[in-house]
Amino acid sequence: MKKILTITMTGLVLMACQSQPSSDTTLQETATLSEELQAVDTSTPSEVKSEGFTTLGKVVATRYADLSFQSSLPIMQMYVKNGQQVRQGQRVAELDMFRLSNTIEQQKKQIAQSELQMKDVIIAQGYDPDVPTSIPAEVKQTAEIKSGYQLAKEQLAAAEHELKTAVLNAPFDGTVANVKAQAHEIAKVGEPVCRIISSKDMAVEFRIMEADLAKYRIGTTIIAIPTAYKDRQYEAIVSEVNPIVDQQGAITVRARLPEAHDLFDGMNVEIMLK
Repeated sequence: MKKILTITMTGLVLMACQSQPSSDTTLQETATLSEELQAVDTSTPSEVKSEGFTTLGKVVATRYADLSFQSSLPIMQMYVKNGQQVRQGQRVAELDMFRLSNTIEQQKKQIAQSELQMKDVIIAQGYDPDVPTSIPAEVKQTAEIKSGYQLAKEQLAAAEHELKTAVLNAPFDGTVANVKAQAHEIAKVGEPVCRIISSKDMAVEFRIMEADLAKYRIGTTIIAIPTAYKDRQYEAIVSEVNPIVDQQGAITVRARLPEAHDLFDGMNVEIMLK
C-alpha cells in the first residue's frame, strides 16, 4: 500500500513540473512578442504616402528633329557627336559639294544652249524672239519643250535644291543624339544621320490610377527625381492628361519640365506631388 502511494505522489509531482514552463522559455517567447510589436507600422496611410514616391515615370522629348540627306552622295564631314550642344543654324553635316556644284554649272550651260535652240524654233514659227510680247503663249511653250529649255530649267532647279539640302543645319537649339553616319560613307536618302533634341521642350510622362486623377489637374506642380541623380529634384507642371483609362484602370499624364539640364530622353524618374 505504501508503494502504491509513493508512485502516485511521484507521478503528480512530475506532471506539475511538466505543466510549468521554464523561465528560459518564457523569456524567449516574451522577446519574440516584443520584436513582433516593434515591426508593426504604426504610421497612418497619409504619413506613408507623404514620405514616399507616388509613381514612376520617364523623361520624354516633346520636340526633336531627325536630320537626313536627300541625295545619295559621299558625306564630306560630320561636325557633331552624341551629347553635343548645338545652336540654331549651326552646321551639323555636309555632303561632297564639288559634285553638286559641278552639276549646277553643267545645267547652266545646257540652259544657254537650249535658249539658242528655242529662238530658232520661234523664228521658224514667224515670230521675233527679241520681242517676247509678240509671241503667243502656246508658241513659246512649244519652243521651250522642243528646244529642251524647259527640261534644262527643271534640272537646274533640282540641282540647286540638292546643293541647298547638302548641308544639314540645326533647326533649333538642342542636344545631338543618335549619330548614325560618319565622314566618307555614302548617305542613304531619307535615313536620319542624327537627331536634334530641344532641351527646352522636355517633359515627364507617368501613369496614375483613376482614383488619383483629381490630384493631378492641369497646372499642378509635381517633383521629378531622376534615378540617375538621386540628389536632384526637378519641378514639372502637369500639361496633358490623356482622356483614356486603360485596362489596368490607369491614366497617362504628362508634365512639362521648365528646366531639364542633364536629363536625357527616356530617363527613369520618380514622381511625387509637391
